[in-house]
Amino acid sequence: MADILLEILYTGAIGARMAGWAGDGKKAAIEADHIHNIPHLIKDYSLHRLKWYWEAERESYVKQLGGQPKAFEALWEQLEPLVKKELERVDGTAPEQAA
Repeated sequence: MADILLEILYTGAIGARMAGWAGDGKKAAIEADHIHNIPHLIKDYSLHRLKWYWEAERESYVKQLGGQPKAFEALWEQLEPLVKKELERVDGTAPEQAA
C-alpha cells in the first residue's frame, strides 16, 4: 500500500508543480491539498487516516476538479481493493465504489 501512496504523492506533487509553472495557483493549491496528509498516513498508518484520505480528501479533490482526474485513475484502482480489505478486516464495512 505504501508504494501506491508514494506514487500518488509523487503524481500530486508533479501536478502541483505543473499548475504552479502554468500560473494556475488555484489548481496548484487543489493538488497540494489532495496530497498533504499522505506522508503522515505512510509514517503513522492508521485505518482512520486511510479512510480519511479515501472518503474525504480524494472525494473532495475529484469534486473540486469537476471529475475523475486521469492521472490518478490507475493508482486509485490499485488502492481501492486494499482500502476495502482494511475496512472489512476492522469493522466489516467497505467504502462505496470509487468515484
